Amino acid sequence: MSGAAPDHAVRILLMDNDHHHLFAEALHAKLEHDARFEVVGIAADAEEAVRLVAEVGPDIVLLDREQDAGTLSATRLISSQKPAPQVLILAGPDDEFRAVEAHDAGAAAFLRKPRSAADLLETLELATLLIQTAVPSEEPAGD
Repeated sequence: MSGAAPDHAVRILLMDNDHHHLFAEALHAKLEHDARFEVVGIAADAEEAVRLVAEVGPDIVLLDREQDAGTLSATRLISSQKPAPQVLILAGPDDEFRAVEAHDAGAAAFLRKPRSAADLLETLELATLLIQTAVPSEEPAGD
C-alpha cells in the first residue's frame, strides 16, 4: 500500500514474549524502516501492555492472544483509557477465541495470525489509514 506519508508516525505498542520472539523481531525490523510507524514500546505480556499504554500513549496496541490468556481483560482496560488506542488482537488458527468476544471487549480488529510479518505490516497500513480518517489532526482552534 503506497500513498502520502502521514502527518505523524503511527505509534505502536507490541506485545512480545520469548515464545514468539522471532515474529515480533521481524515485525519490529520492518516497522523501524517505515517512517509511517514508530514502535513506542514492547510489552512482555498483557498486563505490562496495559501499564505501558498509560506511559507511552500509542495509537495502536497489538496484542497476541496466543501469548497471553489475559488478552480480553487487557483489551477492556486499554479501551477504557482516555484517549484509547486502537487494539488489534491476533489469534492462532486453532484458537477458540472469537471476533465477537474481541469486539465486545473493545478491540478495533480481531485477526488470525498472518504467516509473516509482511502480511501483518499490510494490516497495520490499513489500520493507519483508518486512524488517520477517524482521528482529526491536532490543530489549534481558530478564533
